[in-house]
Amino acid sequence: MRMFIGSLLTALVLWLWSTVFYVISPVPYWTMSETADDLAAGEALLEHFPETGTYILPGRYNGDDVRSQMRNNGPVATIYFTREGSPEASVTKILIGTFNSIVIGLLIGVSMLLLNKHTTNYWSHVAIGSSFGIAYTAYPRFADIIWSDFPYGYQMMMIFSDGFSWILAVMVMAYFTRPKPA
Repeated sequence: MRMFIGSLLTALVLWLWSTVFYVISPVPYWTMSETADDLAAGEALLEHFPETGTYILPGRYNGDDVRSQMRNNGPVATIYFTREGSPEASVTKILIGTFNSIVIGLLIGVSMLLLNKHTTNYWSHVAIGSSFGIAYTAYPRFADIIWSDFPYGYQMMMIFSDGFSWILAVMVMAYFTRPKPA
């Protein structure tokens, strides 16, 4: 029961952190650029991208000459594109996001229970769980900087955001999965 309550509280803590960081704080938006005209940019995207999906420029199936030219002179881009639009906070998104956070809390809780066999110290659980979480958080972001040319500042902001989220979730679940006093 403690693990389920912990996972619900984890979902709440993650929601609060995301709201503070992405809605209230200006920090994420310091790492993003803006178009001169969003409506005109949207029209250009509709003209050149036939369907909803992820596009990488230069594309894999272009000839070597096109890929070389775009790699050397630009533009290079990864575009996540949704033709139909997407409401910011639909009921479906909120439910799926809440379910996702609860599952993450439960998975962290299972890890914490496994750690109870080796250490029962709350801060040891937090240190071990956070180390794994931060390693996993940083790996794909640095790989994107190196191999996909994603912007450094944006990726560093995401490492901070994801890493802090992970540490918060680990701290909540370490508390709820600690061994019962004898």
